[in-house]
Amino acid sequence: MKLMRTMLLWGVVLTLVGGCGPKAQVSDESERELPAMKKARTLEEAGDLAGAQTAYQTLLDRDPLVARAHLSLAFLLDKPGGDYVGALYHYHRYLALRPDTEKRRMIENHIRATTLAHTATVFTSQADVLRRMAQTETENSDLKVRVSNLEAQANRLRAMVSVLQGKIAATADASSRALDGTVLPVPGPRTAGKSVRVERGDNLRKIAGRVYGDETRWRDIFEANRGTMKHANDLRIGQALLIPVKESE
Repeated sequence: MKLMRTMLLWGVVLTLVGGCGPKAQVSDESERELPAMKKARTLEEAGDLAGAQTAYQTLLDRDPLVARAHLSLAFLLDKPGGDYVGALYHYHRYLALRPDTEKRRMIENHIRATTLAHTATVFTSQADVLRRMAQTETENSDLKVRVSNLEAQANRLRAMVSVLQGKIAATADASSRALDGTVLPVPGPRTAGKSVRVERGDNLRKIAGRVYGDETRWRDIFEANRGTMKHANDLRIGQALLIPVKESE
């Protein structure tokens, strides 16, 4: 009886220890049988890596919970010159969806290696980092000098504008005083004259020629009758038009 209890206890322990891995493996295997996964895998095996990448991404756009697609896409992106940031994202998404996977240690190793590779693309060496820092400090110093020069130029321009504004104000004041003592000629007012009736075939030019002897004065007639005319050709037979005359006339 004691031996049986011991065997049962060991069975429970083994189940608890090893149960996580096979479960994740079963889930991965079931997802690998999805038609979209098979299509992407076929493209990958045929060497069409760009097509496979597009197929995996299309599947994830449709169903972002397919963990195995995240892992397969991460492997595709995790290549020299590839998309290290994208690979890291899909590695982490796989681990989030399969926290009990037996591949965890392997994927974590990939994550560390990919992070180092990505860092190397940003700063290839410590010397490059120091050189870039020195370059940035020099650029900052140059910018400070330029800003100081621009501020000095702006102050000079403000002073010039102030002087010009004073001159303009003085000139305007002098002009105003000069105009105050000047009497400008005022044209004689137009007064109402006689009225004429529009005849058949008339237009303002004909009427101006008839009453003034000058067809070019048709506008005087139009201006005097704006209250009853929408435009210069707004004439009706029998319509009475006011004919303005000047005082001199």
